Amino acid sequence: MNVEEYIVARVNALMHTNDAQIVKRLEGGMSNYTYVVETRGKKYTYRVPGKFAEKFVDRVEEWDNIQEVNRLGLNNATSYVEVISGEKLAEYVEGTILSDTDIESYNTLSVAALKKIHNSDLKFHDYNAFGRLSDDERYCREMGFTHPKEYLELRQKLEEMRDAHADVKPVPCHCDYQPTNLVINGDKLYVLDWEFAGMNDPFYDIACYGNAGFDKALSLLEAYVGHKPTREELQRLYFHRSFQCLQWYNVAIFKDRVGLSQDLNMDFNQVATFFFDQAKSLAEQYETL
Repeated sequence: MNVEEYIVARVNALMHTNDAQIVKRLEGGMSNYTYVVETRGKKYTYRVPGKFAEKFVDRVEEWDNIQEVNRLGLNNATSYVEVISGEKLAEYVEGTILSDTDIESYNTLSVAALKKIHNSDLKFHDYNAFGRLSDDERYCREMGFTHPKEYLELRQKLEEMRDAHADVKPVPCHCDYQPTNLVINGDKLYVLDWEFAGMNDPFYDIACYGNAGFDKALSLLEAYVGHKPTREELQRLYFHRSFQCLQWYNVAIFKDRVGLSQDLNMDFNQVATFFFDQAKSLAEQYETL
């Protein structure tokens, strides 16, 4: 049974029907299998996590996050989450993925959604960014990888940046607020995929926009603060984006080491190099702001 046949069978079982049909596979994520499935005239998404996804996501926390964020009316309705496998059935949101649009034209909607999250009383776990990074590094070492000296020097620099911004009060954050997780439907913005949500610096969410180009993050920052960003505000953004790139570097190294470069026909070593270069460049620019 291939993944599409499996998903059809699971949706039929969960929805107590026998007419489920695959509509399409959704792109996004580096290894998950997420499909749009139609049954009884309604569309859903079904996610099957990729190999070793459990290393990076706590599914119990994800379910807790979904229960919390439902109060804000920003996400799609989740019908089922299997906390062991990470499989998830949710209502499909019709609309346009923000990454497929002129992103900056939606800054007003994006800022409104962010402030609704950041100013809320949602109860999330501490995101624990550097703890997550340490886990990612350990996964790489367990696969026989040795972090080069240049990496260790950059990591130390990021720790010094973290200490410089340690007085920022953590607030509820999505922590993966990149345009591929945002869907526009008319004048409503849906914020999807809350598995990484946690208490964090609100600028971390803005930095996630950098996945579409760091200029998009800079534009969103100015819209968020409502003025030309100060040096301190810019440094916080550069710090968080550099840190995120270092996280992605480790994830890509791990994915290559476990064989996903071959499985997915994607050179994760090249992905790792790209993110390390981005992390280093942003950290160097931080010093000159």
